[in-house]
Formats: sequence, C-alpha cells, structure tokens
Amino acid sequence: MNLYQLIEEYNNYIVIIAVSVSILSLIAVIINSIRTRNIIRRYKRLMRGMDNKNLEAMLLNQIGMIENATTRIENLEQRQKAIVRNLESCLQNVSLIRYNPFEQMGSDLSFSAALLDKKGDGIVLTGLFTRHSSSVYAKPIKSKTSSYPLSQEEMEAIEKAMS
Repeated sequence: MNLYQLIEEYNNYIVIIAVSVSILSLIAVIINSIRTRNIIRRYKRLMRGMDNKNLEAMLLNQIGMIENATTRIENLEQRQKAIVRNLESCLQNVSLIRYNPFEQMGSDLSFSAALLDKKGDGIVLTGLFTRHSSSVYAKPIKSKTSSYPLSQEEMEAIEKAMS
C-alpha cells in the first residue's frame, strides 16, 4: 500500500482531524487574543500618568514615597509617645466639693477643689467664706496625700477626683 492509497482510504478521517485541529487552533487564537487584550488594558491602566517613564523609574519613585511615609510615621509615633508621657504629668483629675462649714452661714459658699495628675500629684485649693472675710488655702498633694493635715472635704475632693 502506497501513501496515495492510504490517504484515499483514510481521507474522511484526515479531513475531520484537520478541521478539528483548525477549530482548536482558532479557539486558542481567540482565547490568546482575549488574554492579550486584558493584559494590554491592565498595562495601560498601570502606566497611566507615567509621562513616558519606564516601569523601573515608577517603582523607584513609589519605593521612595513609601520610605518617606514610613519615616514620617515613625516620627509621628515618637511624638505621640512623648505627648502621652507629658500628658501623664498634666492635670487630668479635677473635682470640686462645695460645703457650708459654719452653721450660721446661709449657703454652700466654701469649697475644696482637687487638681491632680494621673499619679495623684497636684494641689487642693480650699476657700472658706465667712460673713466678714474669705480665705483661700492651697496644699500640695503627692500620691493622693499631703504633708499638711487635710480636712474631710479636701480628702473627699481628692477621692472624687481620682475616681
């Protein structure tokens, strides 16, 4: 059997195989065209606004911007920690107690005000008002206590401020 007879005998099969290969090739070309179009679209979106710069220059620019942002964030974190440390020594706990220390007075004109930081350090101001005079006293407070004797109202103001 020679080649010509073989082709004639299997002619239908050869045509079916050739058409199948052609159809598969056409499908592969269509799929590759769609993929190529998608890649080109993504590339154009990536390169938008680049003004003819290459991708390497763009990436180096982005890396520089990220490093700059990272440095700024680290500086902000350090400043925030310093602010928190300073805030602990600022007045955070304040209370005011009004009272009437003398029975013959008509209203609660006297007061004790506690002005304390986070650790309970600060001052207590006490104002005593009578018919003929008024006096204001300040007592230093360290760890919620004072080296001076504290009245019941002053201790109450400290407790209220720290609660």
